[in-house]
Amino acid sequence: MNEVYVAGVGSTPFGKDFRPIGVILADACQKAIQDSLSFTTDLVPDALVIGAMDPIGFARQTGLDSLVGMEMAIDRDTEIYHVERGSATGAAAVDLGKRLASSGLKVLVCFGEKMKGKLKNEEIPSQISTVISEEERERGLGEMPAVAALASINYMDAYKISAKEFRNICYEMSARCLGYGALNEVAYFKKSVTREEYDNPEINRIIAKPLTKFDCSGSYNGAGAVYLVPFPTDIKLTSVRSAFDNIKIAERKTLLSMEAAVLAGRKAYQEASLNPHEMDLCELHDAFKTVPWIVAEDLGLADRGKGHKFVMEEKNTQGRRVYFNRSGGFLAKTHPLGASGGAQLVELVWQLRGHNQYQEMFGETLSDLNYGLWFNMSGFGNACIVGIVERTEPTRRREGFKEEYQPQSIPEELISKEAPPKDKVLVTTEYISPEDEKVNVAIIQTREGDFRIGLAKGPHGVKKGKYIKWVKPEEGPYFIKEGYIKGKLSDFLRLFRKKS
Repeated sequence: MNEVYVAGVGSTPFGKDFRPIGVILADACQKAIQDSLSFTTDLVPDALVIGAMDPIGFARQTGLDSLVGMEMAIDRDTEIYHVERGSATGAAAVDLGKRLASSGLKVLVCFGEKMKGKLKNEEIPSQISTVISEEERERGLGEMPAVAALASINYMDAYKISAKEFRNICYEMSARCLGYGALNEVAYFKKSVTREEYDNPEINRIIAKPLTKFDCSGSYNGAGAVYLVPFPTDIKLTSVRSAFDNIKIAERKTLLSMEAAVLAGRKAYQEASLNPHEMDLCELHDAFKTVPWIVAEDLGLADRGKGHKFVMEEKNTQGRRVYFNRSGGFLAKTHPLGASGGAQLVELVWQLRGHNQYQEMFGETLSDLNYGLWFNMSGFGNACIVGIVERTEPTRRREGFKEEYQPQSIPEELISKEAPPKDKVLVTTEYISPEDEKVNVAIIQTREGDFRIGLAKGPHGVKKGKYIKWVKPEEGPYFIKEGYIKGKLSDFLRLFRKKS
């Protein structure tokens, strides 16, 4: 098997690019090919890998192999593959590209999504929510922000983070990410946010408590590409590994960790013969602000309960500097689902090469940056992909893979819960449905010890720790707080008069 190197990378600007999806993807491919001229004149790929999560649903288009192939004017007998792995599609396309390139092929990998242009804005969330299991969508867990909000509240409760501290961290992340985005030529959001704007509910409305508009990435259009070759350049694609977990949130052990991230991280570090604390750069999936907090812990970059400090202080478990999401992340670039995970690799290559803003951003430390890691996921950890890229001639030697430093599953004591005497609310949030209705959704532990998704019937019974009872469970996942009497006050008084 050959080692795999990056010859060139390219990206279209993310945002309101309304060209046909095939044209957007081909544009990114052309940019990557042109960027490769510094390392090779062999610009004819043996294979083309296309990553797009849902071109039929979002762009009303299929046949991307023909569209991109013809637009690129490549040979008609070129091998072409289409990859789909939810919102981890971009990284999954790179994974397949690396496997093909390791067999000796020159592989052009492109990844993109056109999420705006064909659908109404209010239709997009429903299309995205297909990464949630059908059963849980039917039980009221209708959108990804609701899942992320449940995880956020769970994290705050577990690690004693107050609402005020949570808001402060989230604001600082917004200011920092949007500030980096302002320097990034392919980012969409280029204006930072003031504290007054962040705290203004008319500007920064609640999406799913405690997450607001600025705490969630936008859904736009864009594409990127990388040209992978089996001969040396200045950048080596060292590892891309993946794992998966249960798509059903209520059947997970916890929302404080993504087991698939732990598993994929361990495999990636082992393949690269590197340890978590040796990473100099990281681009972590930040579709929602708390995701990189959890992921940093799962990947061994931060201790349990310290992920939020890692993203703010940029220091790993050993106190070493790790530059975090210096591209601006999804919060600045936006999150075209099929593009984002591959675009993280593009940014890491640019960072190691000192491209554009990164030359000034890293300054004299640039030559000391050797190893970069990226993390991309589908759903809330349904599929997790970890990639590692490095300088072909690093300026710092490897320490060698050591088991004691590798990612570990979350300790059982942080997640074990005895079955309650009655069905009990563990964590709950409120979000706005596509129909513009407030929905109170909760994860409930039953007296048997199982977990269920439930919807509050009315405004009562949604606080953590409350016992509940189900309302006609055969008709849906609705519950009310134990002891709460449904019905009008007049009906209750009439009943009371009859008894007296």
